[in-house]
Amino acid sequence: MLNDFMLSIMDTFSVIYLWIILTKKEKHIFSLLASVIIISILVTVTDHLGLNFIFTYIIDIIVIKVIYKKNFKNIIFELLLSVLIIILIQLILFVVINKFVYDSTIQDFAIESIILVCLVIFSRFNLVNKNFIAEKITNDILFYFVLTSIIYVMIIKFIWEYDRKIIMDNLIIISVVLSILIISQVFTYLYVAKVVKEKETLKVSNEYNSIINEIVQEIKQRQHDFINYKNTIRGIVQVVEEKDIKSVITNYMKDEETYDNKINELIYIDNAIIRSIIYRDICKAEKYNINFKYQIENNVLDNILGYHEISNLLNNMLNNAFDEVLKEECDKKNIEVRIYNLEGTPHLIVKNQIVNPNNINLNEMFTRGYTTKNIKGTRGYGLYNVQKIVNSHKGCINFYVEHETIIFDIYFNNSSGKSGSPIRV
Repeated sequence: MLNDFMLSIMDTFSVIYLWIILTKKEKHIFSLLASVIIISILVTVTDHLGLNFIFTYIIDIIVIKVIYKKNFKNIIFELLLSVLIIILIQLILFVVINKFVYDSTIQDFAIESIILVCLVIFSRFNLVNKNFIAEKITNDILFYFVLTSIIYVMIIKFIWEYDRKIIMDNLIIISVVLSILIISQVFTYLYVAKVVKEKETLKVSNEYNSIINEIVQEIKQRQHDFINYKNTIRGIVQVVEEKDIKSVITNYMKDEETYDNKINELIYIDNAIIRSIIYRDICKAEKYNINFKYQIENNVLDNILGYHEISNLLNNMLNNAFDEVLKEECDKKNIEVRIYNLEGTPHLIVKNQIVNPNNINLNEMFTRGYTTKNIKGTRGYGLYNVQKIVNSHKGCINFYVEHETIIFDIYFNNSSGKSGSPIRV
């Protein structure tokens, strides 16, 4: 029984660790060990009770669901795909090891040990650059992948339980067939995920096309206004006394240039989504007499976040800032946004005044449903969604209050592929 328990621990660890690698989950050692130990104990007990292997997978899914708090359909597909890959590797290794080692227990431990070592090396070299599992895939498509994964696993396990000699006598053929099935499944999934992502990007791009057109029209209007601008200065020279001309023209130019500069600087923002969001908020700030400042460097977030992620991240942060400064009690209506690289690390910083620092619970700001709005039935999901995006790319969020200003600093440390605690207060 001890051997069975040890093998169960090694096999469970391999499956869960591969799942973590494919989904780019944070490698929290406590969660990993807890899930491995709990599943191994339950699986060993069910095996000795003679229960069907289906109970084993149900246990796996339930434990992972409880510990990692993920969607059931995603967990089923992800875990079964991981199981399929582990089974394939086990079959291939068995073909090789069976020629040199004849003791079944030693074979099992050798196979599991090799798999564990390979997975650790695989994860250390960070060979999976992006999250393999796409969050945006529709339920119908995900159901198809879940169903096919279940069918593959069930067929192999039923044959193994019914007469494992069938598999043992046809190891090479079964390994080749299973390899083809898994590869086709993976490539089909990746293709569908790519199509879904492209549609999402196109949707976001179309959403901001009208705003981009507004920017173009605004610039054209400014070019036309230049003639009026020049005529006004000529008129000032003609009607104002010589000693007052300098001060009058200076004041006139100052009033005109404040807004003009904000619009003109938009031309130098390459990312169309960022440019559109900033333009919209410039107009909103002008309407509500808010002091809105921005400083945007190009190619900072583009290689990390997709268009829809940039849109969700920046919109949620700025909407949150505007909601706060638009409160009647807020006397200093200041908002500032900066996107820049600091020593190779991309940063997104948003600052805004707050009405009452004591009314903000820094420890719960990114909790689902948290809000400071005094509106009945209002639920806050903006900052919660920001946290999800940042965590999915292993970023960090620093935030703190300083002189009645709340400062959010979101950064992504791509150089090491690692980050500290996802949220720092």
